[in-house]
Amino acid sequence: MTFPDVADGSVCHTKRTPLKVGWLLRESVRQALAENRLTCGVYECAKLLKCRADNVMLCVLPEAGNANDVTVHIKHTLIEAFCWENDIKLLKVTSSGSLANILQEKETAISYDHNDNATPTPPRTSAGFDVSCVLVEYPKLDKSEEDDAIADYYNTVLLGDVFPKPVIELPE
Repeated sequence: MTFPDVADGSVCHTKRTPLKVGWLLRESVRQALAENRLTCGVYECAKLLKCRADNVMLCVLPEAGNANDVTVHIKHTLIEAFCWENDIKLLKVTSSGSLANILQEKETAISYDHNDNATPTPPRTSAGFDVSCVLVEYPKLDKSEEDDAIADYYNTVLLGDVFPKPVIELPE
């Protein structure tokens, strides 16, 4: 079951219009990327979870593309279990490609500080960004409207009686 958006407004809404969960998640990940609050890749995510699990606001896992690859399934199962154990919000998305597209937007817009030092980018593999697991840390200041809406969606839908749990479709 995919859950591309919340069209009826029953799950999460603002004063004006219903919000689409995929768009909200994309914006939340973009903001985290711009603020260097994003960790990508199973190994890097595991290190962060081991050291600072309390700093993690959200875990994003793409659906396993190859159902025959048992290692991906085991990694995802372990990450899911850790997230549930530590009360970390976990969202599944339909496509690792859409998630990678969001992260690659940063490549063309790398910012430089006054000393011409480039802002660090997420870990890369030879095939591009490793989006097998993406962690979003809490912002240093207040959470954005998108972050709050994602938290509301999680609390209402994913902690509710909806089965099977929805998988979010990210916009291209």
